Amino acid sequence: MPDRGGVEFVEMPVRSILNRCSSSRMPFNWTINPYRGCEFGCVYCYARYTHEFLELRDPMDFERKIFVKRIAASVLARTLSRTPIGTDAIAIGTATDPYQPAERVYRLTRSMLEIFAGLSGLNLSITTKSALVVRDIDLLREISRRSNLSVNFSIVTLSRRLQRAIEPRAPRPGLRLRAMAALTNASIRCNALVMPMIPGLTDDPAAIEIVVRAARRAGASSVWWRSLYLKPAAACRFIPFMRERFPQYAPRIDAFYSHAVYAPREYEDRMNELFDRIRTRYGFRTAHERGGERPPPAQEPPRQLSLGGVR
Repeated sequence: MPDRGGVEFVEMPVRSILNRCSSSRMPFNWTINPYRGCEFGCVYCYARYTHEFLELRDPMDFERKIFVKRIAASVLARTLSRTPIGTDAIAIGTATDPYQPAERVYRLTRSMLEIFAGLSGLNLSITTKSALVVRDIDLLREISRRSNLSVNFSIVTLSRRLQRAIEPRAPRPGLRLRAMAALTNASIRCNALVMPMIPGLTDDPAAIEIVVRAARRAGASSVWWRSLYLKPAAACRFIPFMRERFPQYAPRIDAFYSHAVYAPREYEDRMNELFDRIRTRYGFRTAHERGGERPPPAQEPPRQLSLGGVR
């Protein structure tokens, strides 16, 4: 496959495309990722560890070497024909953006949506940072008519300067909001995900309120947040970035994540109260009102890198 802009594309053999999720923290049962790796290069991305399974241990490989699952649609069709999914929740784009730039060329996400558009009674969600999702509005409208569909837009900040720093090749937030408005105008349910919430960097109450207010104006049905999840592979990229670009927040990140992959429970509780107050102000229901509960903290988290240990 041809390289583009310093990014290498590699065709990846696929035996399965629908993967069961066993984590009690996640609100879905099955995941689909048509690509492995992501060109957007978000510095906080937890999924960098997935390249380690391919013996690619440089954290930058995740955004420089993209694996393309060319026969994803045919594998999906075969899997759905013999796997009883029922109303189990299927999430597209949990470890890589299904509408990253490669999708313009390879159209894997669209080919799978064509499969879903011919079925009924499914519970499907798509998570993206890209306005390219609007290209598939015809299929999304049909899926929404026949199944339960939500399109989730990840928006952690409306500050263009900050967004360029932490999501260097992702579409700007304004484009995501316009895409959300286009989909909601087509009666497609959309949600805003303020994820990850980065301690010190994106958790200012005024900044959160700006995102929530913009999501309401764009027609979002709900807004959700989750704090930064920093696995070791992601820390190898994120911690040096914070020390170099935002040194004033580096000690706080080190205090939170030097021995854990999740933020402290006290921080989670405080931010949950703050977020609930803000989304209530704009007419969004809270997790409690929706009958949901915040997941418990991770048990025995693995040893994490510290700022002092990164060279």
